[in-house]
Amino acid sequence: MLAAICKTPRWERNDVFVSDRGGYYMYLPSAFLLHDLGDGTWVKQARIASRPDIDPQWDFVALPNGKVVFKFPMGMSVAYSPFFFLAKTAYTIQGRTGTNGYEKAYQYMVSLGCMAYVLLGLALLGRELRRSFADHVVALTLLVLALGTNLFTYATYDALMSHGTLFLMNTLLLIATRRWYERGSVGAAMALGAIGGLMVLIRPSEVMMMAVPVLWGLTTRPAIAERLRFWWQHAVQCLLIAGLVLLIGGMQFLFWKLVGGQWVIPFYKGETFHFADPHVLLGLFSIQKGWLIYSPLLILPFIGIAWVRRWAAPVLPLLLILVPIYIYVTFCWWNWQYGGSYGGRALISMYPILSFGLAAFWQRWVGQPARLWPAPALLGTLVGCLLIMSLIQNYQYYIGMIDCCYMTWEQYKQVFLKTSW
Repeated sequence: MLAAICKTPRWERNDVFVSDRGGYYMYLPSAFLLHDLGDGTWVKQARIASRPDIDPQWDFVALPNGKVVFKFPMGMSVAYSPFFFLAKTAYTIQGRTGTNGYEKAYQYMVSLGCMAYVLLGLALLGRELRRSFADHVVALTLLVLALGTNLFTYATYDALMSHGTLFLMNTLLLIATRRWYERGSVGAAMALGAIGGLMVLIRPSEVMMMAVPVLWGLTTRPAIAERLRFWWQHAVQCLLIAGLVLLIGGMQFLFWKLVGGQWVIPFYKGETFHFADPHVLLGLFSIQKGWLIYSPLLILPFIGIAWVRRWAAPVLPLLLILVPIYIYVTFCWWNWQYGGSYGGRALISMYPILSFGLAAFWQRWVGQPARLWPAPALLGTLVGCLLIMSLIQNYQYYIGMIDCCYMTWEQYKQVFLKTSW
């Protein structure tokens, strides 16, 4: 991942705070360096100096009262902030107090910080999986997620996109959910609410993931009755969780009111979900952006659902109910391709849940005592080949051999497994 994220062309052409990534980031320099919230004049000048070939007002939303706010939600700026302030401190120590937020240290620190979020997510997910699965099974699961899916791109080449950070947040959501039901403590409830609120602040559609604490462990009718009893006994904590989600997720509305003068801004004007016209098959299997075309190893978690009850029963309702709903809603978005993206990027939020299906698959086929038949060896060979193919294709996407938007079968066949033009 370090080798991938440090590829020099990105830094030579200031290709970090651009596109959606630049929209997520603008809150920080505008608020803490350029002091032009609601106006955007100095941010525009900084963007012109950094990338004069890009429209400096892209992502701006002009309001009737003359104020200017930003199109994208502020949650990723919250996630970037520790690394932003680290870079700012480094420049201050050097005596450079007049930075605009687009200098190299900001680019490096925020990029590496977002990669660190993914690595932390993998580490925490590994700890959680080892509660139910053998260590070598968990290692195989993490290997597939990290190197055999499009998560690699969103940990390195496009690390500033929200998806790698949401991978960490959804891992934390699973951990917080389990702990709350085990402990029933106020602290666990506060952690669950805070995590959920930040997820919504980062990406409003993540409100769907609030179904995780609702569905967790509902595998039998008695479990449903027990869950209702738990909620009744911890009603105050339930209200606390909901309140924190609304409070933290609602910071966006407060920002709009304080800076723009109105509570609601049409930030995605004309962009919406079309629930009667989904594109699920295209989203999963098209060569243009197909999730399972570019991350074929993610077929294994769906096979592994058959054995999840044996080792990680509380996650089963999430796999059977939440995952299909999340996939359906994701590909009801008006732009089901999600712009310049690689292999169904919006589904990365589900990977912590899917990891339990993947681990159950491995536990079934390579986690049992040794057998006298070749299944483990065949699986290992197949997975090894697909891991290599995945790394190559992630790199092809980065250098443009796999087109970000309009890939065709003819193009795909021409560049298959090539690493240079």
